[in-house]
Amino acid sequence: MTKNNKKAKITFAHINDTHSNFEPSSISLNLPEHVLDTESSVYASCGGFSRISSAVSELKAEAYLNQREFMFLHAGDCFQGTLYFSLYKGMANAVLLNAIGIEAMALGNHELDMGNDCVADFLDHTHFPLLAGNWDLSQEVQTKSNPLRDKANVYGYDNSTATAKYIVKDVHGEPVAIFGVAIENMAGIANPDPDTHFMNVETVARNTVQYLHKQGINKIVVLSHLGYDHDIELAQAVDGIGVIIGGHTHTMQGDFTNVGYGKTDQYAHTVNNTCVVQAGCNALAVGHITLEFAEDGTIEQAFGANQLLLGRQFTVDASRTEHLESDDHEIVRHFLSQQDNIRFVVKDPIIENILNEHYRPAVRALQTEEIAVINEPLRHIRIPDQRGPSQIAPWVVESFVWKARELGHNVDFGIHNAGGVRCSLNPGIITPADIAGKLLPFAIGIMIYSVKGKRIRQALEGAIDNAISNGVDGTGDGSFPYVADLRYTYRCCAVKGTRIELLEHLQDGKWIPVEDDKVYSSVSSGYTATGKEGYAPLLDYVKEPMPLNVTMADAFEAYAKQKKYFDVPVDNNTVYIPCTGNQDVA
Repeated sequence: MTKNNKKAKITFAHINDTHSNFEPSSISLNLPEHVLDTESSVYASCGGFSRISSAVSELKAEAYLNQREFMFLHAGDCFQGTLYFSLYKGMANAVLLNAIGIEAMALGNHELDMGNDCVADFLDHTHFPLLAGNWDLSQEVQTKSNPLRDKANVYGYDNSTATAKYIVKDVHGEPVAIFGVAIENMAGIANPDPDTHFMNVETVARNTVQYLHKQGINKIVVLSHLGYDHDIELAQAVDGIGVIIGGHTHTMQGDFTNVGYGKTDQYAHTVNNTCVVQAGCNALAVGHITLEFAEDGTIEQAFGANQLLLGRQFTVDASRTEHLESDDHEIVRHFLSQQDNIRFVVKDPIIENILNEHYRPAVRALQTEEIAVINEPLRHIRIPDQRGPSQIAPWVVESFVWKARELGHNVDFGIHNAGGVRCSLNPGIITPADIAGKLLPFAIGIMIYSVKGKRIRQALEGAIDNAISNGVDGTGDGSFPYVADLRYTYRCCAVKGTRIELLEHLQDGKWIPVEDDKVYSSVSSGYTATGKEGYAPLLDYVKEPMPLNVTMADAFEAYAKQKKYFDVPVDNNTVYIPCTGNQDVA
C-alpha cells in the first residue's frame, strides 16, 4: 500500500461551536503581575467572523510560503446562539461561512434542533460539503419539501460499503481523505427527523479507515462533533487516523494561564499516533495544526496552536469605554504580541460589509427596544443548590403557559428544562436582544400536549435522574425541570419510581393533587415535549404534541411586555431534596 504513497504536508485551520457569534466578544484578560507591576485585568475585543477571516487568510499565506497545502474546517454547531440566528436561522450562517472560506463542516447537534428541514435549507446555500459519515439517510422519505439524501454536498453514511462518504484533498499529488462523524445519540439531544438515524461512530470510522486503505489512501482526517473525551476514545479505538478535528465540548486546548485562563492538555494532544484538536467556541479563536505525514500515513511531525483573535485596543471596563493610559496600553500590547496563543488581526472589510449591509441593522434595532425591567438580580442555576433554585426559569415557563392560554388553549401547567435557559439577569432594562440573543437563544418552538398524570410524574423523575445521574447514565444537568402552575418534591435517595413525593397543580387558585389516570394539558419547548433527556414518558401522550408556531423567546418577550417588571419568584415550586453524603447537587 505504501510503495506508491508519498509524504504530505498540510495545515488545517479549524473552528467549532461558533453558534452564530459573528460579532466580536468582550473578554477579560488577567495579566501576570510583572506586566504592569501589579495584578491587573484588561478587556479586549476578541474574535468574530471578520477577524476569523483575516486570521485564516494569514494562516493560508504562511502555509503556502512554506510549501504546505491548506484547508479550513468547521467542526459543527454553527446554528443557534445569538440574535443573528433568531432572526435569520441558517441563512446568515450559510452566507458568512461561505464568505470566510469554510471548505468542509461537520454536522453539530444544534444544526438539528429544528429537524432536518433547517439543515436542508442551509445546505442549499452553502458552497462547502457537510461531513456526517454516520448519518444514515437511506430511509429518508423523499416526498418531503426538501429532502437531504441526494444533495451533492451531504457526505453521509454509505450503506453499500458501511462506511462514511468522504472528500479528498490533493496535497501536491498525494490524497488526504476527510470524513465526518456526529453524535450517535442525536435523537436524545436534538430533533433529527425519525426517518434518518445515526450509526455507531467507532464502527463507521474503523470501516472507513480500512476502506480507504484498500483505495490506496493512508492519510486520513476525521472531522468530528462528538466532544473532546469521545474524540480521545475514538483515537484509542481506531488505528490509522492522522488527526481528529473536533467540537461539541467547547474545549480550548492549550495553556492559557498567561492571560488568566486555564490549561487543557496541550495542542495537539496525541493518542495512539492520532492528534486530537479542538478550538474552544463562539468564534473567539482559530486553531491551526500543521501535519507532516510520512509515506505510510503516520504523522512524522505535528505542531500548531489555538490563538485568541484580538483587536488592538484595551480597556479597564467590560463595556470597553475607558481606555488604558497610553504607556500601559503599549506595555500590554507588547506583552500580548509575544504570546504564541494570541494573534492580533484586523477585521476583514468584506465580512464587515456583508454584516453592515444585510444583517446588523435589524439586530441593532432589537438591541435598543425596551421590553421590561428587572428589579433585582435573577439568578439562573440548573440544579437547585444551597441558595435555592433558578429565579428566572420559573418566569420562562410561566410565559409559555401565558402564551398558550392567550392563543386560546386550555393548558393546565407548563414544564421546561433548565438547559433551555442560558443566563442570569441583572437589574435593569431588558431588550429583545437580551431575550433572543442571551436568555433564550435556542430558536425552538413551544408545544402543547396531553398526557396522563402518571406520565408527568415519571417524566419529572426521569428528567431529574438524568440531570444528576441518579441510577442512570445522564446526559447533563440541563434536563432539570422547572414548572409553572405545577409543583413537586423530588427526594434523591428514595426508591426509583417513588422519588416524586408531592405533585400538585394549580386550579382555580387552589393546589390539588395530580391524579395518575387523569389527562392533563401541558406546554413545553419542542425539545422537552419530544421526550429528550429523561422526558420520554411524555411520548405516551393521549393527544399528539401540537406546535404553537411560537418560539421560546417570542413567548417570553410577549409575556414580559405585558408584565413590565420582574422580581424574584415568591414561591418555590421545585423542591429538590438531595442525598446526603455522596450526592453532588451543585
